[in-house]
Amino acid sequence: MLSHEAQPWNADLEGGHDPFWDSEDAPPAGVVGTGEQGEVKRFKRQTRINWSGCTVMFAYFGVLCFYLYIRVSKTLDLGQYFWYGIIVLIVEIMGASTTLLYGVNLLLHPVYQPVPRDESGKPMVALAYHVRVLVPCYKESLEILARTCSAALEAVLPEGCTRSVYLCDDGGDSTKRKWVQSKAAEKGCSIYYVSGRKRSPGEMNGKSANLNNCLKMLYPGDRAVPPNELVCIFDADQVANKDFYTKTLPLFDAGDDVGMVLSPQAFYNLNQRADIFNHSNIHFWEYAQHGYDAIGFISCTGTNFLIRANAFKQAGWSPEYTLTEDYMLGMVLKQQKWHCRYVEEYLAVGEAPEQVRNCFQQRSRWCKGHFQIVLSRRYSPMTIRGLSPFMRIMYCSGVWSYIVGAVTTPLFIIIPLLTIWAGIFPIVISWWAALALTIYYIAQSLVLNYSKKWWHPEALWFANISNMILWFTYVKGAWRALTGKFGAGITFKTTIKGAGRLLDSVLGDLWMPGACFVLSLVSLIYGIKELIHGATVVTTLTISVVWIVYSMIPPYLLIHYTWIGRGTTLQFMCRVAFVLSFATSIAAMLLLWAVYPKDYDFGASTKVGLDFYESQMVGTLPPGLSNDVTSYRGDAFTYETGEALLGKGFGDVTGGWCTGDQVGCVKMTQPTAVVTAFLAWSLLAFPDGYNSGGNTAQAQAAVRWGATYLMKLWRPDTAPGVPAGAVNIIYQVGSWSLESQYWGIYEGLDATSMPRPTYNVSTALGASDLAGDMAAAFAASALVLRESDPAFAAQLTTAAVTLYQAAAQVQGSYTSGFTYSCTSYFAKNLIGAKRNQTAAELCPAPQDYEGGTALVAYNSTSFYDDLLWSSAWLWQLTGEQGYYDNGVNVYYSLHLDKEDDLDAQLITDWDNLFWASNVLLANLTSAKLPTEAGSFHQATQSFLKQWVCGSGGTVKYTNKGRAFNPHAPTIGDSLNTAFISAVYATIPSPQIGTDLQFRLNCWSRSQVRYVLGDAGRSLVSGWGKKAPTHVQDKEAACPSVGTLSKTAAVCGVQSLNSTAPNPRTLPGGVVTLAQFTDQLIDDRTLNSSRVGIMNNVGLPTTSAGLNQASGTWEQCLQGYGQFTKNRICSGSW
Repeated sequence: MLSHEAQPWNADLEGGHDPFWDSEDAPPAGVVGTGEQGEVKRFKRQTRINWSGCTVMFAYFGVLCFYLYIRVSKTLDLGQYFWYGIIVLIVEIMGASTTLLYGVNLLLHPVYQPVPRDESGKPMVALAYHVRVLVPCYKESLEILARTCSAALEAVLPEGCTRSVYLCDDGGDSTKRKWVQSKAAEKGCSIYYVSGRKRSPGEMNGKSANLNNCLKMLYPGDRAVPPNELVCIFDADQVANKDFYTKTLPLFDAGDDVGMVLSPQAFYNLNQRADIFNHSNIHFWEYAQHGYDAIGFISCTGTNFLIRANAFKQAGWSPEYTLTEDYMLGMVLKQQKWHCRYVEEYLAVGEAPEQVRNCFQQRSRWCKGHFQIVLSRRYSPMTIRGLSPFMRIMYCSGVWSYIVGAVTTPLFIIIPLLTIWAGIFPIVISWWAALALTIYYIAQSLVLNYSKKWWHPEALWFANISNMILWFTYVKGAWRALTGKFGAGITFKTTIKGAGRLLDSVLGDLWMPGACFVLSLVSLIYGIKELIHGATVVTTLTISVVWIVYSMIPPYLLIHYTWIGRGTTLQFMCRVAFVLSFATSIAAMLLLWAVYPKDYDFGASTKVGLDFYESQMVGTLPPGLSNDVTSYRGDAFTYETGEALLGKGFGDVTGGWCTGDQVGCVKMTQPTAVVTAFLAWSLLAFPDGYNSGGNTAQAQAAVRWGATYLMKLWRPDTAPGVPAGAVNIIYQVGSWSLESQYWGIYEGLDATSMPRPTYNVSTALGASDLAGDMAAAFAASALVLRESDPAFAAQLTTAAVTLYQAAAQVQGSYTSGFTYSCTSYFAKNLIGAKRNQTAAELCPAPQDYEGGTALVAYNSTSFYDDLLWSSAWLWQLTGEQGYYDNGVNVYYSLHLDKEDDLDAQLITDWDNLFWASNVLLANLTSAKLPTEAGSFHQATQSFLKQWVCGSGGTVKYTNKGRAFNPHAPTIGDSLNTAFISAVYATIPSPQIGTDLQFRLNCWSRSQVRYVLGDAGRSLVSGWGKKAPTHVQDKEAACPSVGTLSKTAAVCGVQSLNSTAPNPRTLPGGVVTLAQFTDQLIDDRTLNSSRVGIMNNVGLPTTSAGLNQASGTWEQCLQGYGQFTKNRICSGSW
């Protein structure tokens, strides 16, 4: 009912006469012409280009295209976590779409025509507008309503305009009725109390029903409403400024089809420096609505607006079928071709909800209302007629923003947590990723922080904080709308203000933000602890720690707001959080550049590793060597010839490699044989790895060089009394005593200045280790070379068979009669139960090392493993089953019975070949004797698990990830294991699942990467960042001063002791670094700077394997979290 004699709009017209048209000729509902003869004055929207906004937006669009290209092409190679990367990319695209939609508002400026003014400067209007102000209320206090109604009555009107105020009370409060009646009694106050409507069952929107109850009384029936009738809506708390009408009414004069004029909202009780719920909504009022006005998009906001009564009536009044009547009303007006104008001034001040419950309830209502409309069959902007495609998109953008907020925010929170706890990261971190993410972050920040005022970035930041606080509310609202038959059953709940504020418990709203905060805090503490103690995966963990700090800011501010305070302390923390947000974002970008994993070229590391073997060649150097080698190396020790010098049957032992390490250029046969076999094995195991890197020819040349030299070192032993089939073998060329006293280049030396004695042993005395390793080297080399050089391969085959037979004929170790100092590492290791020897027997007084022999450094400690190794290679070479039945089976058992105490040390080198033999035999039996393969796979997997996982306590890991075995402490020992791990990963057998193959390749990759640079510096001379420049290599350490003789003259101990870098760069030399540390002291006088052929062989061989292997390091990084930190050790082995 209407009290205080409120009447319909036309009740005061004499005889019902309409001054705008005759009653008999009234136009239909809709636009009514106000010009001469009733013509319609059309609104002509004017705009101008926002050049700065266009620049920012077009830059963002271009960067977005580049970013998506990089994301798709270079960051999704995540292996088994590809699905995760795709999900995150899709969500990123969703987020980018909202940025684009928001950015549309930055392209144009609306052009406002000046308002005509009279001589006194007061605004003038073309029509005598009658403004009917409706103030809907329910349970708000009279104090609030009195301010609102009084302000609406007291605001200045343009000349000739009138107003009526209607307090639409859905609560039926007699106190409010009396106040209206008393107010109406005042002179000039046209105010009415409206109440008494009957609520419909299942009413959706009480506010709309309340307004419509009054509107239908004011504008009954089907009679057309003249264009000077305006309806103004103020929420119960919105107090209009004095100039509200003078700033808004003139905009209707721009055209008869201007149906609505909007103004923004402001709040008196809002601290904009602590606006965590974004009540001020600066980005909407001053940027989005500004753009909407330019493009003609109508976004009604429910209060502080005026609407032509005829437009309102044509729209069916305020929509009652949705929670968000304002959103729907704007869309209907647009559908019916009405225009809207926007006044960019805060012309009314209201009261923002303060209680947490009310804030969440208000945003939930907005969210559910948008979903109601978009999901409805009848009212959805995607289905109703009269909207352009662009406008359909714009009217769906609200729902889309809720969807994106409900998806992106939790994912944003979850990603760093998954990284820390599960070890998975959604993108491949690389140089390209760092570049793309950096420029995309900058471009997106320029769009989202595009500001017209210096203080706006902070206000715009609160929009992001609010979304991160309210994301779960959006999830619940969307769920309610989706599961409630597209919005049916959802009821309207007002946002209570003043004394009637809800005081409900906030736990229902805070449990999710609180849980996120606690989980993030725990994750942050753990992540920092891991970084302090040396994380397995530094890159993603570091970024995740910074990321978590950022994501904790919104829930913390909410907790502070709820339980600590909302005044000065909150304002201070918001300021800190604002700075911290941008600081962490920038820090994350910088970290991408600082710690992204380097992409190593394993083809190149294969080559540089092979170059090292060229640098260690002696004799007459072959053509075609690397320029890095020929630039300072030449022929050396070409005088290692002549029967008189070398002994009966040996005419030439030139060639080969300097063994290196502690013996310098003494040439030790057994390490040479094992290195040759390993190089050949890698060519057989990784042909594609060598081919793709263009290194096959160089690797084959290295095998040929080693095999050719080894072929010179054995002859049949024809001495009297020696069993038939025995052979005489040279196990060493060069005197260690002389070598240790010389520091200089080898070119230019002769038999006088540097005698090169040879040391030989007969297999008749027991040299199974030496002969067996040579036989294996010949067999492996024959397999590699039999296609390219069948004649030489045939020679190697014959030699392999002969030496194998000699090794098996008299079984024993060729160093068994050698004595050495009890301080020797080998002496200490040989004292054991199965040796049945005492320390006194093993450790006599120091000897003269047999006149220059280096066996103290290369003392063979076992031989059954060498026989096992050679029998496996002969079986592969010849295919004869006897090598397996009478060789492998026999020597495997003998080794386990006599020598297995050495196996527990987990060593693979020139002296310990049991584990390498198991890998070789696992491969051979899987192909030839599958029923016999199980024991070899089991042994191999047990060995590798102890290395990879550190199980058993022998192998430990440095902070930067090097696997360190105290029994085999050099870098080369770790690389040897990495090599056979990579070989094992190639075996096609059901006993090695693809997951285990992948994990083993990852481990091998980690060890090679460590050497190439992940240690914090390169540990390979001539390679990468901070490469060693003081390696203990005589050729590289001697300065070049022209001729060889001059160089030799200036080189000496002073070169060894010099602190200057080596004058020449040694290519591909892996330093030994035989300590449990990641720090290399680059000092030529230290043992850690030594290089050698056995220490180096794991670099080119494993690199070739990694160059062939599928997968990437970024895929390997996935899965190292708190719950999965031993991911590579989980599952079956």
